[in-house]
Amino acid sequence: MKPLSLQDVNHYIIGAKVLACGGGGSERTAQKRIKEIYERDDCFQMVTLDEAPDDELFFIVGSVGGGVSVTAQKAVAKLPRIKTDLYVEAAQRLAEHLGREPFGFIATEIGPGNGVVPMYVAAKMGKVFMDGDCCGRAKPEIAISTTNLAGLPITPLSMVSPFGDLLILKTAVDDARAEVIARHVAIASGGTVGVARCPATGRDYRQAAIAGTATRCIQLGQAMNETREEDGNVVERILSETGGINLFSGKITQAQITDAGGFTTGSVEISGRVQEGKWQGRDGTVRVWCKNEYLAMWFNDTPMASSPDSICVVDTTTGEGIAINNVELKTGRHVTVIGIPAAPQWQTAEGIKLFGPSHFQLQMEYTPIEKHQS
Repeated sequence: MKPLSLQDVNHYIIGAKVLACGGGGSERTAQKRIKEIYERDDCFQMVTLDEAPDDELFFIVGSVGGGVSVTAQKAVAKLPRIKTDLYVEAAQRLAEHLGREPFGFIATEIGPGNGVVPMYVAAKMGKVFMDGDCCGRAKPEIAISTTNLAGLPITPLSMVSPFGDLLILKTAVDDARAEVIARHVAIASGGTVGVARCPATGRDYRQAAIAGTATRCIQLGQAMNETREEDGNVVERILSETGGINLFSGKITQAQITDAGGFTTGSVEISGRVQEGKWQGRDGTVRVWCKNEYLAMWFNDTPMASSPDSICVVDTTTGEGIAINNVELKTGRHVTVIGIPAAPQWQTAEGIKLFGPSHFQLQMEYTPIEKHQS
């Protein structure tokens, strides 16, 4: 078991904002949760997957939701909000339903916000969180999970709205059906619900989760900070730390982002130059399609990269990961697009079926990002 320092957690957020591919929850909200814990002289206690007791329970805890219409927001604007934390409530209600306390929690994904959620819930409940997650990046749907690939049941599942509504989903046809139900609850709740799901043992999660991803984010964030202090090239440091590929650098020329249906969708156009691979040195435009995260990319209308590989858009000067919103995706901003190969779990036929471009009805075939470059 390892206690994280405040500096560790801040480094986590910096690294996670890059590796989350534009999604992964709110950095600002995460900072509030971090401040609450460390101001009371507490900390986040982390265990590796190998340290997780074989027969003790762990829950995935996080949120479901995203962009919703103004109409959906107005429908709940006057409802009184609960004062307790959604995620803690969801975890407590699932434990209550099971009649058994969890030993700890694990993140659904890497993310500056959603990665901090299990840390925070663990601290509030006197538990631990796992150094790992269930995607290796951020993803737009809870059914896109390595637990799904491994066959761990997503139910029973608890949902808590910002207004205190509590739902327990005892069973679901499959993870995709559970996703649809939770997404509709989120839309009816103004865009988000806290969710605790997939109660399984440490032994199960050793087979189902991606190990070491919290440490990976911390190390990346620390490396980025050191490089900034030395006035070095932060993009090059990110590439070195992640084994990534410098796909493209240029300026944002257009960002069309829409919030609806519980998702933030749209595309970003960047004009500039290919940095590595078979088109190296060629000028042109890339279009990056997003659904809560950056998921597919074309160079001059030719496929260049797609999920499950990571497409990370970062500021060319600072290396900061750029979230999918109209504030950060400013026209004229100089950005670099980095591609990082997916975790091995996603490089299987089932992984590609679940998280590849065909899942999103995109007219392209998945090709590993390193092969796109050769």
